Amino acid sequence: MPAKSPELIHHRMTQKNQVAMLFVHGFSGDSTKTWGNFPTLLMGEKRLNGWDVFSLGYHTGLSLDIVGIWRADPGLASLAELLATRVGIDPLNRYASLALIAHSMGGLVVQRAILDDSALRSRVGYVLLFGTPSAGLKKASFFKFWKPQLEDMADTSNFVKDLRARWTQQIAGHPTFKLYATAGDEDQFVPPDSSIFPFNADQRRVVRGDHLSIVKPADASDSSVQVVIESLVGSAPPSGPGDSARVAVEMRQFYDAIKTLEGHPESLDEGGLVQLALALESVGRREDAIKVLQNWKLHPDSTDAMGVLAGRLKRRWLVERRSDDAENASQLYQQGFDQAEKAARHDQAFYHGINVAFMQLAYRNQESVAQETANKVLEHCRAAKLDVWRLATEGEAHLLLGNIDAAMAGYRAAVTCNPKPRQLDSIFQQAVRVASLVGNEAAADFLQEIFKGGV
Repeated sequence: MPAKSPELIHHRMTQKNQVAMLFVHGFSGDSTKTWGNFPTLLMGEKRLNGWDVFSLGYHTGLSLDIVGIWRADPGLASLAELLATRVGIDPLNRYASLALIAHSMGGLVVQRAILDDSALRSRVGYVLLFGTPSAGLKKASFFKFWKPQLEDMADTSNFVKDLRARWTQQIAGHPTFKLYATAGDEDQFVPPDSSIFPFNADQRRVVRGDHLSIVKPADASDSSVQVVIESLVGSAPPSGPGDSARVAVEMRQFYDAIKTLEGHPESLDEGGLVQLALALESVGRREDAIKVLQNWKLHPDSTDAMGVLAGRLKRRWLVERRSDDAENASQLYQQGFDQAEKAARHDQAFYHGINVAFMQLAYRNQESVAQETANKVLEHCRAAKLDVWRLATEGEAHLLLGNIDAAMAGYRAAVTCNPKPRQLDSIFQQAVRVASLVGNEAAADFLQEIFKGGV
């Protein structure tokens, strides 16, 4: 009989954290031994302080299973149900977003659970697979008569065939979470054609090590640890309104909004359309966001949707440098600005106006014209209610005018309003671009300190 692994280990559990990592071991593994120092090393990363950490255990081992007589290790479908059940009860049901980190067979369990349980899928923000035989194992076929778990892992098994077919149909096109599959460069047990090639190229990672060593890091500099940190943190600062934990919660909200709104974009009101477009872009679907906005019949008074479309076109221009995108964005911003000024809608006027000024400088290279527009923007800011966007816009207007102290004061005040991660990133990216355009390196350094804490 295999040793019983604790069902759930609490590496770190707090009352305040809203997101958690859950480690899931593989065949013949153990919730206490498989991962070595991995959980401890992640808990030592200050940018992950907002994450609680757990490990899930279940029955698996190398001993012979006498199926139908006394007992046997559960099949992978049963283990998927166990995972979904465990996540749905205390303490894991407290968390708004989960990162599932799985090794070997555990990755098959995770994938099956996500496919089978929509409630679980709606709470998963990240799936990180290490040495998972996602396309099955040829070697497992030799032992499948002795172990049901090995039978499920065989590349010819109904389990693997069904998993890949359903994954392609339900998940691969538009996943509702971030996924990264990692292979060991010396892994002879699970080769790359099974561990990483079933997934898109941008979802694949390779680290040094064999099948077991890739999940037993020696220190925090180990590639496997850095893969997890980079996946969960990215460019987020260690604390504040844009930290990785808040980003994870907001990302789940974006995916939920897409699920709710994407099926009927033609019948959405302006608020719903804006919410859908911003959510689509935030999960990496900018082209879909543009398509949704362009297909919607813009009313002359729909200045908010007009500005969101202009923003998506502007961002695409900044990457791809299509002149028609810059022209269309400029025209939409100018139209929105004129309309908002006419209606005395000061919040919409400063929003469109500051973007008009940005395009005048960045696209048309009209510095003096951009500064004239920036002065008009400040007038609308003074007439509008005080919020994060007004403060950020004041900062940008002063930056365009060369008033660096006033600009930095505006940005600092905006950050103290506790903006959402998407808002914070948008403000920061725009501010850095303007600082570069006006050629002020000192301002760029100040912005890094304000928004990133000097990281």
